[in-house]
Order: sequence, then structure tokens, then C-alpha cells
Amino acid sequence: MIPLAFFQSSAVERILSRAAICSAVPLSLHYFEGDAEASRILGFGQCAACRFVSARPEGRQACHTSRARAAQSSMRRGRGAAFVCHMGFGCVSASALSYPEAAGFVLTFGPFFPAEEPRGLEQGAETGLEHLGLTRGESFSLRDIHVVPAGALPEMAGWTVEALDRLWREVRSDSISTAERETEESHASASPQRTGSPIRVRNACHGVEIAAALAGGNQPQARALLRAALEECRGSARTRIGVRRARMLAAVSFTVEAAERAELSAGPCWERFGPFVGEVAQARTDEDLMSAGMRVLSGLRRRAQHNETAAPHDLVELNRLVMARFPDKVTLNEIAEELGQHPTAITHRLQRKFGMSFSEYVGRLRIDKAKELLRRTQLGAGEVAVRVGVGDASNFNKLFRKFEGMTPLEYRERFRKKR
Repeated sequence: MIPLAFFQSSAVERILSRAAICSAVPLSLHYFEGDAEASRILGFGQCAACRFVSARPEGRQACHTSRARAAQSSMRRGRGAAFVCHMGFGCVSASALSYPEAAGFVLTFGPFFPAEEPRGLEQGAETGLEHLGLTRGESFSLRDIHVVPAGALPEMAGWTVEALDRLWREVRSDSISTAERETEESHASASPQRTGSPIRVRNACHGVEIAAALAGGNQPQARALLRAALEECRGSARTRIGVRRARMLAAVSFTVEAAERAELSAGPCWERFGPFVGEVAQARTDEDLMSAGMRVLSGLRRRAQHNETAAPHDLVELNRLVMARFPDKVTLNEIAEELGQHPTAITHRLQRKFGMSFSEYVGRLRIDKAKELLRRTQLGAGEVAVRVGVGDASNFNKLFRKFEGMTPLEYRERFRKKR
């Protein structure tokens, strides 16, 4: 598939529409070739100020110039670039795909006004109009330009590009025969770096694991994972609240995306997303952020437990049986026998919905618990290994590195909770 056809597909439109809803700002997709900008390919939302300015030739040219400069910067750097447009509004530009064949397609989030500096909006707009030789009069208000944490939109842009990258890989892989794909899946556990696997590419936001925990009715596990995403954002130094707000927004977004991919019903989450963005913007502590995040995701938990189409009952039962044995040895054959299912059926379900095998599902539970102990206690790595059911220190190190890309001691040094 050529990039233009890809971006005009309904699947891409759904991703970008949700990104615009989650970010609470307008979102557009343009194509740039040198200094020339083609017509807007897709757009979701437009504020009154932008409609007023873009309706005039001098305004359209000023918008193009602002976008073009930011687009060139984001394509050159290979990541999102925040910029201030000619009207003094905040925006974020990002290459829509990270693949060379799609160079030139650029996303623009905005306009918005940073929550950290919520003054000067009126003056900036007036100055921008003066430079264009325009007067505002009563033509538009600025009430529909939202105040958003400055760090949130670059995170949202990164999440959107990752979602588009995954979809692009899926579309391109459609030419692989069914037999080839089955062979690839059968060897998944032997390929730690398999492209597109959400469980092997370390995801700081833990969206897949949180969605799996909620689908299995394990809200305490989901809460622990959400807190881990927040605490891992801190690292060894104090992190500004704006960064932690952005991490919570990204973590919840990744989780809802994973839920949608797993064909869970995320309707209640979408209904809560607008208020959630506002709550994150007002949050002052980690507990405020945790409460806001769990209020959104609890809707997924309730629907997953009670809607058979959204999440089959045996997924909840599978989680119950695994947790009843944890941290002792858990075998697929034992669980399959109690569920009355073939072991392969269980593995295929987990692989299809969450991109992990049964052994990865259990291994992830062990490592997530180990990470909590490493952050919050002074226990040695050997004692942590025993407490999560991995008796051999060497195996513990290998398993930890497989999921986290670092040793347990490296993880502790980086993320240990300071007292």
C-alpha cells in the first residue's frame, strides 16, 4: 500500500480522531515536499481563531510558514517538535510515520495554551493579527482554545505515531501467507526483539499489561502497573509535575489503545476521557494523577467483567487461577485442564488479544511484582527473586533483562523510591 492510500484509510482516521479527542486539541495531517505544502489530507477540529485567519490569503500563508518550519524540524530530528505559531499559540509537529517511504507526511497538534503559563493568550492573538494587517473585532473568541499541560502533547504525538507505525506494519504484512504467519507466531518466544510485539519492546507506560490485568478482573494489578508507570517516570531525580501529568495521560491512552486492539469495549473510557484530561491538568500530586487515571480505566474493568463479547469469562477465570498459584510454579497444562480448554487455545487467545504467550503472561506478573519490591524495599535481588517465584538468581536476571532491558540492580538504581 502506498502511504497516501494508507493515510486515507478508515483505520488511520479512527486513530487520528481518537488522538484529537484524547489530546483535547485540533489535529491535522499535511504533506510537505520541500517548501511546498499540499492540501490538508485529514483534519479533526478547528478553533474559531484558526478559521478566521485561514479564510484570508495572508493568514493561510502565515499558517503554512509556521507549519513548514516546524515540519522540517520534526522530520530532521525524527521526533515531535513543539512550536509557537504566528498567532502566539502552542502547537506540536511530528512526522506521521517513522518509515522513510512516508517522509513528508506530518501531524500538527494545536493550537493550545500551556497550562504552566496560562497568560498572554489575548495579547498574543492581537499581536498576530496586527502583523497580518487584520483586526479581530467580534469575529471570534478564544474560549475554544484549550489549556493543556505543555508536556502532554509531545507524549500524545509520540503515542499517535507509534500507533500509526504499528498499523503500517500490519498493513504491509498482509502479503505474508497464512502459513508464514503461523510459523512466525510459533517462534515468537524465541525472538525477544520481534518487531511490533507490545510485550517485548519495553513500554514505559505498561498499556498492554494494564489492559490485560483489567480484562482479567485484576484491578489491584492494574493499579500497581499504573503506579509503576508513574514512578518510573521519576527516575533517580525529582521530576516536574508537568512531566508526570504527561506520563499519566500517555499511560491511560496506551491502555485504552491496547484495550481497543484486544477488542474489549472501551466505551466508558472514551466517555470519561474529556473530564480526565482536565483532571490531569489540575493534578498536583501523584495521588491526584492515580485517582484520575483509575477513574477512566475502571470503566473498562466493569465492562470487561460483565460483557461476554468484550472479554470472555474464561479470561477472568484464567487470571484467577494463575493468581491463586502465584508466586509458585504455574503450568499451562494445569490451567488448561481446570478451564477445560486445550493449552494451544489459551496461548492463541493471549497472543491475539495482548501479543503475549502464556509463559510471557506469567513471567510478566513475576517481573512486575519484582519491580515493585526493587523500588520500595531494601531486599537483595536474590530475596526478590525468591518472593516472585524465581528461585535461581541467574534465571531471574535473564527474565528481568528480557522484559526490562536491564538487570534488577540497574533497575533499582534508576527507579528506587527515595525516602
